Amino acid sequence: MADADGDLLVLLLDLALLRPDNPAAASMGVPPTEILAQLLAFTNAYTMLNSRNRLAIFAGQHDMCHLVHLGLGEEANSSTASVFPAGCLHTRLSELVARCSAAAAAAPSHAAAPSSFALSGGLSRALCLIHRLQHHRPGGGGGGGRRGRPRLLALVASPDASMQYIPVMNAIFSAQRAEVVLDAVVLAPEDSSFLQQAAHLTGGLYFRPAATTGLLGLLLNYFVTDSSTRGQLDVSQELGVDFRASCFCHKYVIETGFVCSVCLSIFCQPSRACSTCGTAFTTGAGAGAAGAGAGAAARGGG
Repeated sequence: MADADGDLLVLLLDLALLRPDNPAAASMGVPPTEILAQLLAFTNAYTMLNSRNRLAIFAGQHDMCHLVHLGLGEEANSSTASVFPAGCLHTRLSELVARCSAAAAAAPSHAAAPSSFALSGGLSRALCLIHRLQHHRPGGGGGGGRRGRPRLLALVASPDASMQYIPVMNAIFSAQRAEVVLDAVVLAPEDSSFLQQAAHLTGGLYFRPAATTGLLGLLLNYFVTDSSTRGQLDVSQELGVDFRASCFCHKYVIETGFVCSVCLSIFCQPSRACSTCGTAFTTGAGAGAAGAGAGAAARGGG
């Protein structure tokens, strides 16, 4: 490791990857138990690479996101933390998946199962934890020296939810300002516009592998090392990022919209006043027309 003080990685896990009742499980190519085994092998490898590596894992679905593991490396009390997290993680994740499956089975048959993931909540909780760990080191050292750029790795199998556009983008811009690297591995049929933009804006990596069978190799090749070491690797990234935004009024994904010149809110239709900040538009055309991604890019740089 390039950083002798260790690395800080927060893993954000979509439980849809591990649920056998997930409708998309059959299209992943491998059973959820195999995906879990690959994830556990990755966590052990990351911990073994440096005894001071710190690892936190959040797992969730559409309505919740829980912290299931927090390991602080050799600075943690050995009586309360295992050297390798795979054993306790297997138990906690299996119990969480079982509870989610039982809750889904008890739901009314006419209720459609939500297919989204609480990405905004997971990113917010992860960033809060990273901030706390960066500025309150164990042992009473206070701020101390920074251990390099902390990383947040999202493994998701659910499509983007346009209703989450605003809080997700706010979390991405917060990560960018805090110098947190956002990485993503998407195992869904379609790319995630949210996570593409997150990786692009924070200097992270984005992958959507064609098959889940090579998940462990992908994780070990690109995400087990710290950001400084990874800069020396030859990483081949697919070109192109989907910068389309969701309008603030109907949450539609749009390519061209109307942007408020005061707060940069984006709308799919012209209006007499901004519904976000209340600014009255003097022209009949309402807010100025612009590309849907322009407002998001401008807000990120503000």
